[in-house]
Amino acid sequence: MKKIISIFKYLFETTQLGFYYLALIMAKGFFFYFYGLFYLISKVIPVNLFKKISVFFKKKQSDPIAFLFIIVVFLLGAFLQTYLYVDKDDITYVDDSIVEEKVVPKEEILSDKETYTSNEVNLYRKYGGMRLDQVSFADLKNTNSDVVSWLQVDGTNINYPIVQTTNNDYYLNHDIVKNPKASGWTFMDYRNNPDMSDSNTIFYGHNLLNKTAFGSVSNVFTDKWFKNSNHYIVVLNESGRFVYQIFSCYYIDPEVYYLQNNFYSDNDYLEFLNTLKGRSKYDFGLDVGVGDKIITLSTCSDDNKGRKVIHAKLIEK
Repeated sequence: MKKIISIFKYLFETTQLGFYYLALIMAKGFFFYFYGLFYLISKVIPVNLFKKISVFFKKKQSDPIAFLFIIVVFLLGAFLQTYLYVDKDDITYVDDSIVEEKVVPKEEILSDKETYTSNEVNLYRKYGGMRLDQVSFADLKNTNSDVVSWLQVDGTNINYPIVQTTNNDYYLNHDIVKNPKASGWTFMDYRNNPDMSDSNTIFYGHNLLNKTAFGSVSNVFTDKWFKNSNHYIVVLNESGRFVYQIFSCYYIDPEVYYLQNNFYSDNDYLEFLNTLKGRSKYDFGLDVGVGDKIITLSTCSDDNKGRKVIHAKLIEK
């Protein structure tokens, strides 16, 4: 047993030593260029700063740890760019004329337009790049039979399929193809009817740093968005299109009050609506009453201690 352990120890130490010398050789080559550059500059421009910089890089030629640190930073940057960063061009805008447009059957739209394809590995970015007229629920349900609708919020990156299952836990840590994923997926409250017939239909999504899922809900809380957006939210399902207009947005501590979806009386519902409207950061100037159906978007606040909430009322279907 001791002999086996000594063999593994020898292999480990030999590999470690080999890796060290490889990193040292790479460091000598990498930092030599910077040393040579600043050495030349210090000769042309006799400023003490350039001389100190050239001496710094000369020392780093013998420091493999510094080279490995640069490699790690580079790889991290590449990862963030490829999988996390969302460009400003990914923001989606709802056409102002959508309220007056007639709903065109999806089969007619898809027969006249090129089918959407994407090789994007980030599924949020893949679906986020689709237009509403490219949405095919037949294709989405082939991907996941839990898909019930599509959600798009003006002036944000929210432009995704919505799933629903028998609880509000599963899609917190599973993506749309049901793979375990910390970023989860955007989903509808399990208590809601997917036909949007409830008084309050609730959607959830993680507040992701890369502004996918419901990470761009924060746009709605800016003066720029309030001034420039038309405040519309569009929900598509197999029955058609539902257009909502935002009437409230606010931060709040975790609670269940705004997550009610059924009410015992009109008075209870009216009190509920007035409470939501009274909480709003902005005055959207939109009346809500007992005859209105609303949707709620809920996500965590940036510090993960509270909630960011948006409410919108149905204005056209």
